[in-house]
Amino acid sequence: MKVYKSLFVLLLSAVIAVPASGQFERQMREPGTPFYHVQIVRYPTAIPDSSKIRLYLKVPYDDLQFVKYDSVYRSSYEVSIVVFDKDGIQADGDIQRHKITVSAFEQTNAQGLFDYSNYSFLLHNSVYKVSIGLMDMDTRKTTYRKFTVDLMKFNPGPIKLSDLLIVDNVKSVSQDSTDFQPNVVNRLDDKQKEFYIYYTAAGPAGSATVEAAILTTDGNSLKTVNDTISLGSEPQPHLLKMATDGLSYSKYIYQIKVTSGKETSVRKQEFRVAWVGLSGFVSNLDKAIQEMIYIMPGSEVNKMKKDKPEEKKKLFMEYWKKKDPSPETETNELMNEYFRRVNYANQQFGSSFKEGWRSDMGMVYILFGAPNDIERHPFDLGSKPYEIWYYFEINRQFVFVDDSGFGDYRLVTPLYDLYNSSF
Repeated sequence: MKVYKSLFVLLLSAVIAVPASGQFERQMREPGTPFYHVQIVRYPTAIPDSSKIRLYLKVPYDDLQFVKYDSVYRSSYEVSIVVFDKDGIQADGDIQRHKITVSAFEQTNAQGLFDYSNYSFLLHNSVYKVSIGLMDMDTRKTTYRKFTVDLMKFNPGPIKLSDLLIVDNVKSVSQDSTDFQPNVVNRLDDKQKEFYIYYTAAGPAGSATVEAAILTTDGNSLKTVNDTISLGSEPQPHLLKMATDGLSYSKYIYQIKVTSGKETSVRKQEFRVAWVGLSGFVSNLDKAIQEMIYIMPGSEVNKMKKDKPEEKKKLFMEYWKKKDPSPETETNELMNEYFRRVNYANQQFGSSFKEGWRSDMGMVYILFGAPNDIERHPFDLGSKPYEIWYYFEINRQFVFVDDSGFGDYRLVTPLYDLYNSSF
């Protein structure tokens, strides 16, 4: 039986890793560095061969360090953005510092509170690398992420559409307005009855028809809404509302098709509907149940997978509720951490032959978190490539050997003390 020692120990070993664009390096994120969500949206402009990109950031209060000043609590963070062209030369950039003040300590680690910011850049239509750094000004720890933004073939036809942005708490509609709150994570909870999509459009002067649809991931249309807009050389903002009735826990695609005469332009955005309290790293329930094989007997995993959908959901949530370190809140920190590690393992240790969570490195990472140190030996004479992972808190080390020479590192150290796992 696995013993959950303490949330403190769990967080000591926790690593919240987020994919950058393209290739990953085998490198663990330092514990305690701030986590944030980001979405990059491309917008057309009236300037020939140029487009605008806007970066929307969503920073959880719980990932920032707050310091008490008199009767309030304050936090500040700095966002640094550098845009590089395809030759690696800086094309643009921005640095902004943000301050947050709250009156109650409970707000400093509230799971549902976020700070939002956005940054805009006008660029020539080409391919760019965007580097984003977010530094907590108190701890001085920084998280860097990199993305590729392709404007080369953005809007090749006469109708110019922006990417689609799911927005919350709409007050007014304007491309440069901050009177709506970007969703950023493209995730709706199952209690929402409706949501909004924001986009801008330009094209040949005159009216155009708009067909908005929610599709399944295999392309089947579930519901549609029709609208009429006016096009012109200057991109205009638009907002569409869509009801969520009939949508259950799953992935979907929101599609907008704008037609003017014989010209048509289409934009798509994937989003998810999830249950309140479910980890944002879970996108498929059956897969999530299968990924629990390291902390649940195989017979129980198989039984849960074979149950009817509602019973399956009930058993899954009941399992994690029993392990919830803060049952008075909607967020289950232990569930979040487990599936964060699964997500990281898939990104970091996967191959064309095996998902990362199924690998030996993925298994150890999921159970024990990020090692305190990694000793790598890729080219030692007379030896196959191997790595040693050190966990100082539990006085253990794990040795992995690449017997095949294709990066498939196998564990050669027994996992005889799984009780040291946080799960």
